[in-house]
Amino acid sequence: MDGIDVEDGLASWQAWSSSSIRRCRSGDPGAPAMAQMAGTWISVGEVELGRGVVMTNAWMVRAGRDGEREADALEQSLVIGGWPEMGNLAQYTSRRELQAAVRAAYPNRSRTVVANWTGQLWRLIYAMEAGDLVVTPLKKASPDHVAIGRVTGHYQYRRDAPPDRRHVRPVTWVRPALPRSAIQQDLLYSLGSLLTICQLRRNGAVRRLAALAETGVDPGPTLDEVSTNGWVTPDDFVERAVADDNGVELTIRELLSKWGAGRRTSSVVETIQRDLAENGLTTVPPFTEGWIGKSVLVVKSGAEEDDTTVETATERLLDEQTDAETVTEEPDDDETLVPEKPFTLRFGTLVRSDLAVTSVRPTDSIVLARTLMLRHNYSQLAVIDDDGTFHYAVSWESIAKAYMSPTPPSTVAHAKHTALLAGYDDLVLPRIDDISNSDFIFVRSRDGKTIAGIITSADLTNRFGEIAKPFTKIEECERRLHRRVKAQIPAATIEHATNKRHKNADSLTFGAYAHVLKDEQDFMLLGWPLDHEEFLQQVKDVAKIRNDMMHFSPDPVPHDEWDAIDGLLAMLHAVDPLP
Repeated sequence: MDGIDVEDGLASWQAWSSSSIRRCRSGDPGAPAMAQMAGTWISVGEVELGRGVVMTNAWMVRAGRDGEREADALEQSLVIGGWPEMGNLAQYTSRRELQAAVRAAYPNRSRTVVANWTGQLWRLIYAMEAGDLVVTPLKKASPDHVAIGRVTGHYQYRRDAPPDRRHVRPVTWVRPALPRSAIQQDLLYSLGSLLTICQLRRNGAVRRLAALAETGVDPGPTLDEVSTNGWVTPDDFVERAVADDNGVELTIRELLSKWGAGRRTSSVVETIQRDLAENGLTTVPPFTEGWIGKSVLVVKSGAEEDDTTVETATERLLDEQTDAETVTEEPDDDETLVPEKPFTLRFGTLVRSDLAVTSVRPTDSIVLARTLMLRHNYSQLAVIDDDGTFHYAVSWESIAKAYMSPTPPSTVAHAKHTALLAGYDDLVLPRIDDISNSDFIFVRSRDGKTIAGIITSADLTNRFGEIAKPFTKIEECERRLHRRVKAQIPAATIEHATNKRHKNADSLTFGAYAHVLKDEQDFMLLGWPLDHEEFLQQVKDVAKIRNDMMHFSPDPVPHDEWDAIDGLLAMLHAVDPLP
């Protein structure tokens, strides 16, 4: 480009492309011709000088459960959304309005399904943009193939089309029949989602689909694209759950282990919720609630568009397990709508679902109550009628007081102990003083009809001990490390090893010790007769555990993490026996 500075040329190119993109999104009829460069649509993303490269969003849009809309989609250059009961969607400008319309069109479908379908239709109307990639798995026209194209226009409502083919987006099919064998397995897993319309983003999906559209070859994910948060989606498990109409039952602990996690930290919960939702799955009851050993069922959430207007058995189960207020009506982003509560310590998390509530009736004898409490080593029992009505408690204290009366007690009704009650989803912290004063509190089941369990002051002591104990042990590890490093390793070495982030041992964080001791010569300065590589790995493992513990979780530290903490502390006790 004679006479043009390269940086000025790049700036002009970017300004021109940005202007074209804005015109395209605003509906300017002249924008498509301007925003097309060498047959490739330009959208927000990376732009290379001299060629527009689309690096924005990628979507999967199914052509019906059995591929019934395939032929029209390919022949008419469209992606078709289905939902025959819905009218023109362009009139709805907020998710709340759209959700109300979906509810009116499908009054007998569950809250979860209505919320899910709202999210999918919102993507079709507003989230998709000209230039975005779109993939449609093929079932009839070319089995074991997919069609890849680019969105070329806004949402359209075709009033004269068949009812299930009225909601469309125009596309250009770049690869109308690409063999599935050309796509690597991890990306194929994403195409296995039950959702009719979903966003594809895992493992560099946008970049790879752009390459497939252009060359027919999947370059695969880069190392940076495989996982951004340390949690890897168990694609084989998700695929099994998608294929199982009866759902997959497992404990919450087993579910977490599928993602390589041991505790429900916020990042783990977010990842699992997103992975399940993106594949049209959910858990019943929500895996975020209850004791970690509790069983849940991974089921289809009814996310796939169909012609049915009647609630299914699975939907009824979801509605029974999900409070109306927990289904988000208008999410802030393009995530599938899923039941969600603020992640904090609730009574339901503390109640062990594997332990049945031991109870007596008001008419039962004091002798029976005493016998049961001795047998189970309990201090109190729930008093519940045959019809399930909870009345009060009976305890050693109330029995002792009853025997102080002139007339010796004969039945449980003569030894009443007033009992506190908490809801399954009630927060624990505001009731700690109540539990401390009364020694126990009964917890209602999630539906409020029965008693799910009892939480005693001893239970709270043990639970908070589980929370505090690892912090205490890690603090001791850090104290012993600091003492030795400060005494043996020069400040200049510390500053160099940490890229000048720390000038001496006094400012070191736990994770920084791994950097300071990375060089074996620096480690030898400690004078400890330990294997350098093994010790360093132990420090790294405990540093990761410490970082994870900074994120709240209602679950205790798993055994393998305890082993790592205890192992490092044992090493430090051996080489540094001083208190």
